[in-house]
This record gives sequence, structure tokens and C-alpha cells, in this order.
Amino acid sequence: MEQAYPSSSSSDRAAAVQESPFDEIIEYFTQREPRGTDTWNPLTIDEEFWHRLRLFAALKWALPKCGTTMSEARILDVGCGVGRSTRALIEFGAKPENLVGIDLRESAIEYAQSRNPAIPYRVVHGLDDWPPAGSFDICTQCTVFSSIRGVESRRSVAAMMERAVIDGGHIFWWDSLRANPIAGGDTLSPEALFENSKIVDSETVPLRPSLYEAIRFNGRRVSYVSKLIQRVVGFSATHRATLFRKEANGSVGSGSLVGGSGLVAGETEEAGSPR
Repeated sequence: MEQAYPSSSSSDRAAAVQESPFDEIIEYFTQREPRGTDTWNPLTIDEEFWHRLRLFAALKWALPKCGTTMSEARILDVGCGVGRSTRALIEFGAKPENLVGIDLRESAIEYAQSRNPAIPYRVVHGLDDWPPAGSFDICTQCTVFSSIRGVESRRSVAAMMERAVIDGGHIFWWDSLRANPIAGGDTLSPEALFENSKIVDSETVPLRPSLYEAIRFNGRRVSYVSKLIQRVVGFSATHRATLFRKEANGSVGSGSLVGGSGLVAGETEEAGSPR
């Protein structure tokens, strides 16, 4: 069922957009991806190919840890762009009518809706007109924070993501280890952004398959040996997948780790080219 959310007046929206700290993002991606286009379609770039495979692997790793029946899960996809990351959730059992994708760019939302008419998509104007608090079981973001400049702006978006999910709900983070050049190129630290959530599990990975994942002895991973070889000749880790659980009443310090194995497929934190 498509959910109806309150919207601001046109004058309020215009003021919000004018004063938004995210204007730089809107301008950059509007130029990079003009109305009616999808930068990564057709898929011809190796880096994007591996990025999609690794995102699917990260979702397969994270979603079962949420303890939620996917066919019933209400999921908000933040910064959905042209809708690819939202659509991917259907492959893991989510129902289109239980998904909502939001983005700052009207042109991207128009494209997403035209390609995925069964999924509700919404334009948001900064931080003022997100869906109501506690509307979702899971909130996801895929390479969004790497385009946001400054820790305070990132914390503001993180707070809205926490607000969107129920207590005990989950937040899925997938992003590069460093911000894009347009956002300052600094190291991203998700554990410092989500103040009311605990880390369930986290892993850093290269986009291409790592030796740690490939080397086996009698069918089992040889952890020490493969990690040692990985450091010398393997692909460097460039991305991080982290699953958070929102705690009730803001009782958690930033990024506490609970119950996770902290799986690490790539040891170095040297980011490659931004996506």
C-alpha cells in the first residue's frame, strides 16, 4: 500500500531548497545525471559492475541479521537516486508496496518511478519532509554519506535515519571508506554518526573478490594465511558494510558493538576511486 506523507507548501519547499546544505550535492548529480538518464545504464564500467555485485553480497550478509521477515519489512531507502538500490531489496524478499525511496533530486525520482512504478518514491527537501518517525523496520543508505560534506551534515542525516525506524529497528550502511572529492575526501566513520544505535556487525571489503574469500583448505577459509597474502598482493579494501540496531530512549553511545563477528575481508583502509 502506498503511504501518504505530509508535504510542505510550495513556498516552504522553495525556502528549504534555497537554504539546504545539500545544494552542492543536487547541483553535482544533476549535471552528472541529467533528467531522464541513468549514469550507470547501460552497465559498461568494470568498477560499477563489481560495485553492484558487492552491494548484493553486503545485503545478503546484513538483511538476515535484522531478524525481520522480509516480505513484511517496511524499508526506507535514503538517497535512492534512480531507484536501483531500492529495487535491489525486492530480490531479498521485500514487497514493492512496503518500500519507500527518497532523494533530493526530482529528476532522479521521476526516473525511478517510471522504471519501478510499484515502488513509492518521494522527493525530500533537505531534512524537513521525511516520512514520520517510527514508520520503518529497516532504513538503508548506499553510497550516500560519501557525497555529504562535513561531519555535522552527516550526523543530521544519520539522526533522521534513526528517527525513521522503530526502536529495535535496523540501519544498513554501505559506502566507501572515504568521502568523494566533492565532499572533502575525508575518512567516513559511521560508528561516530549514529548516536542512538549499536553496531550489530561490520566489514570492510574491496569491490573485487578478495583472497580472504577465495583461499580454502579442505573447504574452510584459511584466515591468517589469506589475510597475510591479501595485505601484500590483494585488492585494497575500499568500502564498508555496517548494520546498526536502534536502541530505545537513546541509551547508547556512538557505534557500540554488540554481538557481531566484525567480519573483515580486506585489511587496509585505502579507498580507491570514488564511485
